[in-house]
Amino acid sequence: MSKTLAEQSIACLRFDFPGLGQSTGDFHETCFSENVADIISAHQWLADNYRTPQLLIGHSLGGAAALKAATSIKDLKAVATIGAPFDPAHAVLHFADRISEVDATGAVTLTLGGRDITISREFLEDLAETNPESYLPRLRRPLLILHSPIDQTVGIDNAQNIYRTTRYPKSLVTLNKADHLLTKPGTAAAAARMIATWSQQYLIPDTAPTAADVIPEGVAISRTTKAGRFTDVVRTGTHTLYTDRDKAHGGRNLGVAPTSLILTALAAATSQAIRVAANESRITTLDDVSVTVSRIVTESATIHLRREIALIGDQLTDTDRMELLAAANDNEIQAMLAHGIIIEDVQPA
Repeated sequence: MSKTLAEQSIACLRFDFPGLGQSTGDFHETCFSENVADIISAHQWLADNYRTPQLLIGHSLGGAAALKAATSIKDLKAVATIGAPFDPAHAVLHFADRISEVDATGAVTLTLGGRDITISREFLEDLAETNPESYLPRLRRPLLILHSPIDQTVGIDNAQNIYRTTRYPKSLVTLNKADHLLTKPGTAAAAARMIATWSQQYLIPDTAPTAADVIPEGVAISRTTKAGRFTDVVRTGTHTLYTDRDKAHGGRNLGVAPTSLILTALAAATSQAIRVAANESRITTLDDVSVTVSRIVTESATIHLRREIALIGDQLTDTDRMELLAAANDNEIQAMLAHGIIIEDVQPA
């Protein structure tokens, strides 16, 4: 997930709580309040050594800790959770029949989300004193709640309760067919892209694009990424997009297929040409334009592009429709495709 966020120009500090994931230490020697304090300390360390973090993301119990920590971090711009429990104690409630082991041994080992975690008496006592109803209403930051409706570890009702208790602005988005740990290929990256897209409206870039960052008009630059065998990040102008092959052709479907970009360009250029004509001719009865472009390969391997144009507007006259349909052909993409293109290969300077 952090790699995908980095590809979206969001630098991340990723860490696990002690004894979890790649972190050293013993989880059973911690408590929920210490987990919250760790998040606040990580935020302060980044602020002291790099830049003040603007976005806080937490998964599962880390999401619950992030929600509480966010109420104490003043300079956050946004918060996002993934599969977070509403009440941190939820993570162990369905093991209530084994909690009694704590009385005998001082700790109990549970399997949560496919991981064995040893939970101490102190951890359980700390959870018992944690009341989300007391701090979630104080979260005054934009919130994105991502949750799978088929999560078998933390049910979707947790996301609904978080949404119910927190303030606006907030959004609840379901992760389709995802398990709690996002182990299905592509689900973690998809969640990261959702977070990146949503957070753009709140995050402040470190620097505005300079002249060196802007790709000139009529130029596109493609670079490979490690997200997939055929995945590329493409920059043009001030915009960035991702391309990939579909799974049937060896890709991971992490971006738009290059051939689909051609179809997209023709469909968009056609729609724009029609709207330009409507504006110039003052045809105000045009409500909407729908353009569908399909790629058809004949038996002789000839490629046909089939275009279907729908002009929407109850008050459009036949004359208006004829004029607008004629204008559909007056677009730069169609001119490029119809008159042939010469590709000249040159060596980089």
